[in-house]
Amino acid sequence: MVVVELVESLKLLAEQNLSGLAFLAAYGVTWVACGVVWLRASARTAAFATLFQGMVALPAALGLSALIGAIGAERPVPDEITQLSVLVGTSQLLGLPFLVYLVVKHRYALVPFAFAAITSMHFVLYSWLYQTPVYIVMAVLISLGTATVMFAAAEPERQATPARVSFLTGGILLSTALLFLTLHLVVG
Repeated sequence: MVVVELVESLKLLAEQNLSGLAFLAAYGVTWVACGVVWLRASARTAAFATLFQGMVALPAALGLSALIGAIGAERPVPDEITQLSVLVGTSQLLGLPFLVYLVVKHRYALVPFAFAAITSMHFVLYSWLYQTPVYIVMAVLISLGTATVMFAAAEPERQATPARVSFLTGGILLSTALLFLTLHLVVG
């Protein structure tokens, strides 16, 4: 009986948060913006923009969450699930030392690829939290898509390649946000 209650409360959490739409949209936009930066700025500047995009995306995501009513409302899950949600969300911070290492070693063009891989890993856990396989599909698409971009590049160190990785990652995040918007508002 407890499992049924947990699953039901997780479904209510997904409804309240539109399955994480605010975070997908905010980070999707910053990934696309990073792609533009990769095309217009130095590799060093673009790597730093990619590395610190969360400083823009997180407040935007929290603001969007407040707009959709996901912040400020009583959460339909126990506090332990909220704590788990925060841990899942912050888990990708453990990849920051590796990303900083790439920047320090001037391997700028690898930053978006490494960051996308770290990002895709942490999304798998959201499939359980929001009770949808869409997050697993999204994670696989980001992981395989960005690897394909890197393998297909004749010169991966050219700035067009990390730009493509950034555009692909942002595009998949934004597409997933649009899918969740459709599922929750139209179908839901």
